Amino acid sequence: MTSSSRILLCVLAAAGVVGCSVPIKHRYLIAPQISGTVTRAGQPVQGMHMQLVDVLNASGEPQPGAQTQEAVTDAQGHFTLGPIKQQARRIDNPLFKVDQHTVPWGLRMSQDGQTWNVGWVSDPDMLGEVPNAVVTAQCDLAADSKSSVIEGDIAVVGIGPCKLKVAVASKK
Repeated sequence: MTSSSRILLCVLAAAGVVGCSVPIKHRYLIAPQISGTVTRAGQPVQGMHMQLVDVLNASGEPQPGAQTQEAVTDAQGHFTLGPIKQQARRIDNPLFKVDQHTVPWGLRMSQDGQTWNVGWVSDPDMLGEVPNAVVTAQCDLAADSKSSVIEGDIAVVGIGPCKLKVAVASKK
């Protein structure tokens, strides 16, 4: 083995040891970016409080310690929220474990900023997923809450008066 080969081997070995001992902080998507419009019987609703929550229970209430983002609709009823990303956690952390009683994310609405109603919540039987894409929401306050699939993402089913659609796929 030549001298330069030994040096290269030592450098690679040292890099491997350093790479294994330096913790790399990983972040992962826990709620998508949602851009949408709130209407009532076709008319835009201004001042509606919208909230994106990373962990909701089946009744649409945030789990303790859940992350949230809020926005208020403008004169045209438009809003944008998210995405929410989280530091990777140990998989055995019981606080953020997803099971049959929790769903990963959802959208809530409030006219007074205090009394919240479900806009769209993932189906707890499917455990939900987070689309790696921008999602659009069309929320009609005059419509009844109903089950729907996120159009463009067949794996995500939820319930609420908002209809969701994958708008733009994110680059990986």
